Amino acid sequence: MSGLIRQWARQMMDVLLPSNCVVCDRLVEQPVADLPATLCGDCGDELMSPIVVACPQCGAPLGPHATSANKCPHCRGRKFRFRSVTCLGMYQGALKKLLVSGKWASSSANVRSLAIALALARADALAKVAADRVIAIPQHWSRRLVRNFNAAALVATEIAATSKCGSDSGILIRSRKTQAQKRASLSERTAIQQGSFTIRNAHLIQGERILLVDDVLTTGATCNEATRMLRDAGAKECHVAVLARVSARAD
Repeated sequence: MSGLIRQWARQMMDVLLPSNCVVCDRLVEQPVADLPATLCGDCGDELMSPIVVACPQCGAPLGPHATSANKCPHCRGRKFRFRSVTCLGMYQGALKKLLVSGKWASSSANVRSLAIALALARADALAKVAADRVIAIPQHWSRRLVRNFNAAALVATEIAATSKCGSDSGILIRSRKTQAQKRASLSERTAIQQGSFTIRNAHLIQGERILLVDDVLTTGATCNEATRMLRDAGAKECHVAVLARVSARAD
């Protein structure tokens, strides 16, 4: 009942006090349903547009005229320990703007909107993973002092709720603070992430299929290291889900 009351109250506020789209700033007459952030129909359609063809290895959209057999320009020459990637889209346009503004905001509404969009728009792909457990890439404790929330954890929570799969934040631990990776090459990112995680309660993941969740995937170095640790601890295999896929950078 409380959910219906909140939905009714939101609809009334949208009628009485129309808002501007958080992406394009246009006046929104009818917000996109089910998303906490106020989005116009065009931006909502862009975020949740179907991916016709995706790279079977890194999950990046390949375009309407490509085939999954083509070499992917986003991960060519890369070797991933995880089995697959499901993403909402490439790190550009409305997705990039909403994610960048949301990660450092005091409110989690923008990131939660993206998390819900991923869970709904890619429900079929996530269902095919058939994960036993959802695990978010964790933050080091020092980063939680300067950020209001862990975006990866928010995404993991929404995916777990939609897929009715268990979520666990106490198994994969960020054991040391890593330096910024923004301008690092692939080899540098791999070195930065090496040994940055530890595993607790390894008995819980024996033989399990794990869905690792992060906000953005660029080279895959972070998820590769997390996968290595989980596999070494007894997990059967790991798959990845992210909000955005960044085009690969040269090593």
